[in-house]
Amino acid sequence: MRPKKDTLMTTSKKITVIGGTGYAGSAIAREAAKRGHAVTVVSRKAPPKPIKDITYVASSVADAGATIAGADIVVGALSPRGDNVGTLTKTYGQLAEQAAKAGARLVLVGGFSCLRRSPGAPRMLEVEGFPAGTPAEILVEAQENLDVLNNLLADTTGVDWLFVSPGLEFSAWTPGEDLGRYRIGDEVALFDENGKSAISGIDYARAVLDEIETPTRQRAQIGVAY
Repeated sequence: MRPKKDTLMTTSKKITVIGGTGYAGSAIAREAAKRGHAVTVVSRKAPPKPIKDITYVASSVADAGATIAGADIVVGALSPRGDNVGTLTKTYGQLAEQAAKAGARLVLVGGFSCLRRSPGAPRMLEVEGFPAGTPAEILVEAQENLDVLNNLLADTTGVDWLFVSPGLEFSAWTPGEDLGRYRIGDEVALFDENGKSAISGIDYARAVLDEIETPTRQRAQIGVAY
C-alpha cells in the first residue's frame, strides 16, 4: 500500500495534460501543480473554473505540437465520448508519435476492463460481458481503451509509455474519498476484502504523479485501486 507523498518537489517537470478539464485530467493537473510542476492543459474549450498555477491552451491534439514538444511528460486523459467517439485510437497514436519525437514520457488514463483478473489471464473485456442495460457509450469507450492499449503494446516509436487503469468505481458520479493511499497491480484488477474495486480521483492522481516523479514501470500497464 503506497501512502500519500509529501507534495514538496525538488525537481520540477514540464507536464502537458491532454484533456485536462475532465474528471481524471483535472485531478492529475491539480495534483501536478500542487507539487510544483509546470502544468499546461490542452483542451478544446477553456474550463469554467481554471485551476491556479495552470496554463490552459485551447487546441486539438493535432495542433498542440509546440506544447507537446516542450514537455517532459505528456498525459492523455481524453474520454471517447461525444465528438471523440471513434477517434481515441488515432488521436493517441498521434500523441505517441509526438511524445516520442519530443523525448517525453507518455502517460495515459486507461480503462478498468482492460485489466486482467489474475496474472496471465485474458483481459476482462475479451472474455466477460457487461451487465444488461449498460449504456452503449460505455461499451464503445471500453473497446476504444483496449484498442489504444493494444497499439501501445505493439508500438514501434520507442516512446516510454504508461497505461494507468483505475478501479471499477472511478468517475465524477462516484468520486470516492481522499484516503491518501492506493495499491498498484501489474496489469491486474485490484479488489478490497469486500470485493470492491475503487479509487478516488485525488488518490488516482497521486498514483500517476508518484509514477511520474519516481518511475517504477516503463512501457507497461498498471491498475490502481485501494
